[in-house]
Amino acid sequence: MKTLSLRGKLLLLFFLTSIVGPFIPLLMASISFRWGWPDLIPSIWWWEKRDVVATPLAWDYILSPVSRIVPALGNTLFIAAAVTVISLLLAIPAARVIARENFRGKSLIELAFASPLIVPEIAVGIGMYLVFVSLGMQGNLLAVILSHLVPVLPYLIRVLVGIYAELDQSMLDQAELLGASPFQRFLKIELPLLMPGVIAGALFAVLISTNVFLLTFYMGQGQIETLATILFSKLSGGGSLDPVSAGLTIMVSLPGLLFLILSSKTIREDVFAGGISRE
Repeated sequence: MKTLSLRGKLLLLFFLTSIVGPFIPLLMASISFRWGWPDLIPSIWWWEKRDVVATPLAWDYILSPVSRIVPALGNTLFIAAAVTVISLLLAIPAARVIARENFRGKSLIELAFASPLIVPEIAVGIGMYLVFVSLGMQGNLLAVILSHLVPVLPYLIRVLVGIYAELDQSMLDQAELLGASPFQRFLKIELPLLMPGVIAGALFAVLISTNVFLLTFYMGQGQIETLATILFSKLSGGGSLDPVSAGLTIMVSLPGLLFLILSSKTIREDVFAGGISRE
């Protein structure tokens, strides 16, 4: 097995530190009993006070019904799943047309799809809020799901356009000559070839949706709680990072991390070949 050079090891250490490093103080804070300025580590850990508190203060509060974390986690996962499915249904045909067809106004349409990445989220949120209020749609899950599509769709379309641009058109032409219907060509050839892009795009959708606060706040009207809204309400008062805030931050990060682990096991080099070889 080829070993990494010193430069490679340093780069690997840098990236691992960049990814894992921010979570270390959060994990330490979530299991601390007292951690004040200017201590670099908690002055009293939770296990030193086991006779006072049976479980870490942060996790005791987070797992209690008072914290409302469980329903918020359910809302977060449901909204992220719905946004991902709807985004894929919209992004796949849009990316297919953009990547394969040449038509007048194509550049303007591509710019329109990318505009949510340029326009500040607060401007998008206020505009959508005014529209939704006039339609009487604010303060429910549907409004929150529709608002999350705005920041998610541009990323998903850009990922899938890149995959469609690399797709081998000759395979689709051969399938058409052999009598495959458009639906069969999509299901048996296009979709397996698109699968790495679909999974990567779904990962973006989950990560973005689980962390959207402003649009959730505007459209949910305080009636729809997610992990992001609960965390923001906890941190909005300012002050130091207490154990509960640290535990909440870890909870907010969990959906994206779990999906990243699952997707990394799914996206393999043999996905293309495996997809084609299936029935």
